[in-house]
Amino acid sequence: GLLAAPLREMVFSRLEEGGEEPVVTFPDDYPNSVRHFLLIGFLGMFIGAIVFFYMGISRKVNTITHVLTFFIAAVAACAYYAMWAGLGVEYKTTDTTPRVIFWARYLDWIVTTPLILVDLALLSRADTPTIISLVGNDVLMVICGLIGALTVAPYKYMWWVAGLIFFIVVIIQLLQRLNNAEGYGGDALKGLSWLTIICWIVYPIVWIVGSEGTGALGLSQEVGIITITDLIAKIGFGFYLLANVDSPEAESVPLNQSSQQYV
Repeated sequence: GLLAAPLREMVFSRLEEGGEEPVVTFPDDYPNSVRHFLLIGFLGMFIGAIVFFYMGISRKVNTITHVLTFFIAAVAACAYYAMWAGLGVEYKTTDTTPRVIFWARYLDWIVTTPLILVDLALLSRADTPTIISLVGNDVLMVICGLIGALTVAPYKYMWWVAGLIFFIVVIIQLLQRLNNAEGYGGDALKGLSWLTIICWIVYPIVWIVGSEGTGALGLSQEVGIITITDLIAKIGFGFYLLANVDSPEAESVPLNQSSQQYV
């Protein structure tokens, strides 16, 4: 397995100099491209969060969809800023080769991926058991990926397989339950469901070839692919969703008038 070339060279040069295990600190020891990708991720999520928040409060009546979509971007912005600043990342030396594990990603995903699924479920007017099942399987999927990332082979691959099984359950539920006979959500629901599925397929593939798995992919490529996928799956998803949100709430009487007043 290979680590990103700049990081690998730095580790070997330090080993030659001192003959002992190098002290790797973040963000100082990130390759430049990794820092740039994490910063792009932060800025994209941060700008998205501001836009989604404004789109919500500028409506006559805010919607749950707008609120959730804002939180998806806001949580991701916090995670990317933390990783850019060197938090939520571990230098894992227990594996076959040294690895850089961004565990803050998983904290982000434990919060944001259920919110994405709830957004889809609300669009399709799914019932509560469907929402709970989607969210539960999704959270288990992310936790399996996280445990796998922190353990070593062969055990880590069993966790990856377990995560993949939960992911398949989520996909089946999305396709079966959300494509409803009544036609709620329409083409927007189908498009958003497929956008989510296609983006999410990238994550287990990058896990298996990246730092968590075999280490075949360089660190810069891994961070770049994940960042771009994250921006599409969250910010792209958010704009597509909010552009297609019907406003049944706007016509109905709000439960609490004062809760919708913004100073």
